Amino acid sequence: MSSAAFNLRRYGSSSSVDRHDVAQWVVPLQGELSFELEGRGSRLDVLQGIFVAPHAGHAQTATARDRFLIVDCPADMFDDHTLERLNALPTLALPAPVRAMARRLAMLPGEAVDDAVVERELPVLLQAFSPAGTATRLQAVCARIAQAPGQDWPVARIAAAVGVSGSRLHALFQQAFELSPQAWLSGCRLRWSRAQLVESDASIAEIAQRAGYSEQSALTRALRREWGMTPAEYRRARVSVKKSPRHSP
Repeated sequence: MSSAAFNLRRYGSSSSVDRHDVAQWVVPLQGELSFELEGRGSRLDVLQGIFVAPHAGHAQTATARDRFLIVDCPADMFDDHTLERLNALPTLALPAPVRAMARRLAMLPGEAVDDAVVERELPVLLQAFSPAGTATRLQAVCARIAQAPGQDWPVARIAAAVGVSGSRLHALFQQAFELSPQAWLSGCRLRWSRAQLVESDASIAEIAQRAGYSEQSALTRALRREWGMTPAEYRRARVSVKKSPRHSP
């Protein structure tokens, strides 16, 4: 997800026709925007945004005091079905989660948005506008889980977020990752725990709890099984490497 870029932008009174290689979302944060996409006109405001497919010609005219979220995404971030759907119906009524995201970003100063915010907010867009059961929707939900692996993520909840049945969810995970949903979740929780062991001073018990393990011993068993060491051993080994000075050859 980190290959996408967010920018907060103000437009002038008019622009020439532009085209670019990436897909682009335009989400109004303030004001209005008259937007022309491949000869079709739309008026955007805080309730309505637009999706610009790669290489599509577009131009815009903004009102005073305008501000917009521009999201640039590589085309390969979308599966073919999602890209086809968005290209066919590019003008988007913005659902409540997307408007809430826009309000959060409107509080940021400047134009550039850092990578941590992009990682947190991009899944909101992808899940809102990806058809149920597509690879794009699955990736969006996986990104949400990776941000909060310690939450309760039963198969039924994941399936509902992806928009499929439980059995179909298993098939999608097998196709994408060759893992069951719960096996993928276990890997996600362990990855998050490893990062916390190195990057934070939290106790091992606290990390285990926040990662969603029933108790510290469950994290210990998982880490020993996958890495051959206990959490304390992993922390000592990785922190010592992190702190050791680098010597020039």
